[in-house]
Amino acid sequence: MRRTRGILAAAIAGALALTVVTAGASASPGPADSAMKKKCKRSHAAKRKCRHKRKRRADDPQLPVIRANLTWFNGGSNDMDVDLFVFDAQGDRAGDGSDAIPLSSLSGDVTGEAGSETFTDGLFTPQAARDLSFGVCLGGPGADETEFTLTYVTADGVVHGDSRSPATSSRYDYPGGAPIPSAYC
Repeated sequence: MRRTRGILAAAIAGALALTVVTAGASASPGPADSAMKKKCKRSHAAKRKCRHKRKRRADDPQLPVIRANLTWFNGGSNDMDVDLFVFDAQGDRAGDGSDAIPLSSLSGDVTGEAGSETFTDGLFTPQAARDLSFGVCLGGPGADETEFTLTYVTADGVVHGDSRSPATSSRYDYPGGAPIPSAYC
């Protein structure tokens, strides 16, 4: 069972990493970048190379990226409740079946012996991703037998993962830059 859990966690982490890498690699220079290069070549033909820092523009591609995936198994009862929560810097939150974070989606609230919940950020840009923090709440009968794995991506594109086998109903916080409220479970 532990080997299966490790393989599952590695597969989820790999998928999230591939999504982030693909998002960064797919950004291509736009027409404004080409125009700046041409203008630079005309103005400074043989003098020196022009170097322009590329600033984030409103027309930069915004790619949906899975920022968090929570999976659990080995639940002690059919009404085991494990919830993924996500918090942004403006104080908005997603979790327990609701999503108030703009341009994002949270999968439905799932209960049972096993399941998963996923948060997708539709506003992810490789140049300036928004800060999000994450939380996991366990409740209901059988919480002492449930194992969970959370894989999440912070704004800098780094994939993080954590697996737990808690002894009781509890909550776990995963700071990523946005403040986490004291009572969200």
